[in-house]
Amino acid sequence: MSQSFFKRLFGNKEGGKNLEEYVDLEELELGRETREAEIYVRIAEIRDIEDASTVKEQIYSGNIIMMDISPILDNKTLKDRVVRDVRKAVEDVGGDIAGIGKGEVIVTPGRIKIDRRIIGGGDFR
Repeated sequence: MSQSFFKRLFGNKEGGKNLEEYVDLEELELGRETREAEIYVRIAEIRDIEDASTVKEQIYSGNIIMMDISPILDNKTLKDRVVRDVRKAVEDVGGDIAGIGKGEVIVTPGRIKIDRRIIGGGDFR
């Protein structure tokens, strides 16, 4: 996942936050085997069209996906195809899709809508 994606998501040193201050969720177990959830927030980095298929599977499973499409921004044809394919799956389940910054897209399943208003006075983009 691109470093700039995480800087925008978590902030940077100038904003008083640093990537080193956050816990690596892969290392933190918290009873992962015993606690299941109905909906997961999944992170996806899109590098080719096959990654869109994986995202679509997650959409149909009812999960929320944060997609980093920055690796394909220079390839307009691929970017358009990925977004079109994902948007179709979102429409199938009655979900929502929105860009949250350059190269980042959030996708939600049915019954979860994205509020496009920014909360607070900060610039979260």
